[in-house]
This record gives sequence, C-alpha cells and structure tokens, in this order.
Amino acid sequence: MFEPVMIQYKDEILENLAKLVAIESVAVPDCDIEGYPFGHKSAEALEFMTRLAERLGFSTENCDNFACHAQLGEGGDEDYAAVLCHVDVVPTGEGWDTDPLVLTEKDGTLYGRGVADDKGAAMVSLYCMKAMKDNGVPMKRPIRCIFGGGEEIGMDDMGHYFSKHALPAFAFTPDADYPACNCEKGILHLKCTGRTDPAILSIKGGAAVNCVAESCTAVIDCEETVANAIRAFINAGDAECAVSPAEKGYAITVRGVSAHAMCPEKGVNAINYLLTAAEKAGLLKDGSAERFFADKICCDLDGKEIGAACADELSGPMTLNVGLIESAAGETSLSIDIRYPATLDSQPIISAITDQAAESGVRVEVTGDNPPLYIPADHPLIRALGECYTEITGKPMIPVSMGGGTYARALHGRGVAFGPVFSDAKPSNLHMQNENLSADEFMRHAEICYKAMCRIASLDCGNE
Repeated sequence: MFEPVMIQYKDEILENLAKLVAIESVAVPDCDIEGYPFGHKSAEALEFMTRLAERLGFSTENCDNFACHAQLGEGGDEDYAAVLCHVDVVPTGEGWDTDPLVLTEKDGTLYGRGVADDKGAAMVSLYCMKAMKDNGVPMKRPIRCIFGGGEEIGMDDMGHYFSKHALPAFAFTPDADYPACNCEKGILHLKCTGRTDPAILSIKGGAAVNCVAESCTAVIDCEETVANAIRAFINAGDAECAVSPAEKGYAITVRGVSAHAMCPEKGVNAINYLLTAAEKAGLLKDGSAERFFADKICCDLDGKEIGAACADELSGPMTLNVGLIESAAGETSLSIDIRYPATLDSQPIISAITDQAAESGVRVEVTGDNPPLYIPADHPLIRALGECYTEITGKPMIPVSMGGGTYARALHGRGVAFGPVFSDAKPSNLHMQNENLSADEFMRHAEICYKAMCRIASLDCGNE
C-alpha cells in the first residue's frame, strides 16, 4: 500500500479549481486585441494561475499571455522537467444539469466546464509541485508547471512558449486518459467554401471545429409542407427539430448532442442532420455547396463517401467531424476536423477531398495540420510513468493510442499524454454538456501525478 500525499491538499485544490472554472476562458481565434492573443478571458485564467503560484511560493513567468509557468527549483532552460496543462476551454454549450461555470459536486462527481479538460489537471499539477516543495523532494533538475491559454484552438500557445524557452528533458501532459498515450493521430482542419444553394437564405451552426455541432439554424425558402417534412425526418432520428415562419420561408433549428471531434460517433451532429434532411426533401441543387456537403461530407464519419477513408494497425481508422457552418455574401463555408492515422500522411486525404470538391465548385483551404505523434513503449519516460501508474493502481501500464491531440505534440519526443481520466471510468463528457470527473478518481489522479512529477525531476538520462 502507498501512503497518500495529496489528500491533505484536496480542499485547497477544489477551492481554487472552483475559482478557475468560474472564468469562462474560451480562447478567441485570430484575436486582434494587442497583448491578448486569445482574448481577455484566456489571459484572465493565465493570470489567476500565475498569482496563485506566486502565493504558493514559486517563481513564475507570463509568456505574453500565450502561456505561463511556475517553477520549483533553481535553474533555467538548460535542463528541467515539466507538466503541461491548458486553462482554456471549449464553449459551455447548452443542456447542462448544473451551471457549467460553477464547480458542483453531486453524488461524488465533480461537474463544470474544464474539470476534466483541463483545468482540474492544471490545478492538481500546481499542488503536486507544492507537495514536492513541502516534502523537500530531492530533484536532479527543476520542474515547471506550464499552463497554456490556446490549446483548444490550435496549440499556438506552446509554439510561442517554446520559441522563447528550450524544450524540457522530460514532460507529460495530463490531458487525456490513463494509461500513457504514446500515439496520437494527426489532426487536419479543412474549410470548404462554395456557392450557397438558392433555397438556403442563411445557415449557421456549431461552436468549434473540434466539437460535434450541437446546434444549427437555417432559413430555407420552401413551402410549409416541405419544412414540416424536414422536421419529421429529423425528429425521427436522434436530433430534435423546430420550425417557425420567417420573413421569407421557414427557420429550421436542429438540436443535437456535442462531443469531442476525436470521437464524433458519441455526438449527434445538428449540421449533418439539417443538410441531409434538406437534401432528402429535394431542396438542394447540383453545384451548390450545401449539396456537396450533404452528398460527400455530412453522410459518414470516416470519409468513405468522399474517398478519403484510411486506417492503420497502430491507431485505427480516420474520423471526420463537421464542426462549423456559416453562409455570407452568397457563399457557405463548412469547417471539418479530421483525425488521421499515425503512420499515414495527410496529403492523400487533402487531395481526395480537394479533387471532389472542385467538381462542385467548392474550394478547400487547409487551416491546420498537426502531424501525428508516436513514442516507443520502451522509452525511459514511458517506463517511468508506467511504474508510477502501477504503484498507485496496481495495474500494469500498456500504452495506448488516441484520436485526441495534446501538448505532447509540441515536445518533439520528450513527452506524452498521461491521465487524468481513467479508462474504466464513466464517460467524462469532454467537450459535451455535463463535463465531469469522479471526485475520488480526481484525487487518485493527484497521487499518480505527484509520483510522476517526482520521477521526471530525478530521471538520470535526458534527451539529446
């Protein structure tokens, strides 16, 4: 049996996590506010972590409101260990049973936006460093908690941070599941734009490209019987649809269920339902963007219909998520998130989609392409983390692959994703309503995180 270390900090962790959850730190893409690359709320969350770290006795640095760090131990960038977390979150969305900006404990479960992704882990890592300080843990190198403010919108935060700081010798990011994830699929973001269909007077849906679209509303130029047929088709499935008269035609609003883009099958995509229903009603014309989207993109979750489906043994099949749609100035744009296999290249996928899109007059823009990650299971870091996991859980650690993307990609082989969600836990609803973590498992993660931080601060061999 191990002696628990972190339980004595539980009340402080939850008290400060509640304050952090209350900050609606949704990062703003392409923010044009000088000094605030991801908007004011993201910066507010970084500032909160910086001030808290200073009160706990750590040296700190704010890196231009892209990221910040707290450090235990003397030394600079020459040789340090790190834990990387993010304090930005996806939009809260609708349909919560509790206030998403209020940390709520109910029946032994913690609810709130960010408790699992990734504010809970961020707070734990800071208090694990406090426990190391309080217990005088011997270290061969300093250790940092690095907090980013723009992980959910492309991870430019870590790109900026590591343009000013050297990479750590060893690191992990508690922003996934246990056990360690040594393989992450590539993440490809595409924006497809073409001529708006004459029947679509306006359309807008989705909250973020890396979320299954929870809602979508279109004003459609059609007869009442057609609008009601669309509603009946949608309501017969897993989504919900409401129809109301508009100045011209009818406004059709679809409600689905959000989910993380890495597992689109766990959600109900409102955009997919609306466009599919409009096509089945015979409204969409050949050559329009909406017809192409309905025929080739919104009809499956693996890219088969558009000729882009692929898979490998290491990480499994490609997934395709429709995240955003919007019409303006006679054109409609659809943004999609593709998670492609770790051993494959994105170019054949891009070419397949671009070629078919061109036949319908639709342009394809690559808005992001984050290459896959793979670190062998016998790497010293993987072995060290595995020993910590086994010591606390009693279970062997067998590394896994996933479709999610974490800060591990920014570490160039020096780090992996490790926790905080246990693989046998109930769904934590990442990027969905009612995001949650078991309070007991939250503290079990804290014990593993503490052990792991002690280990990476003392590992003998570094990276060249």
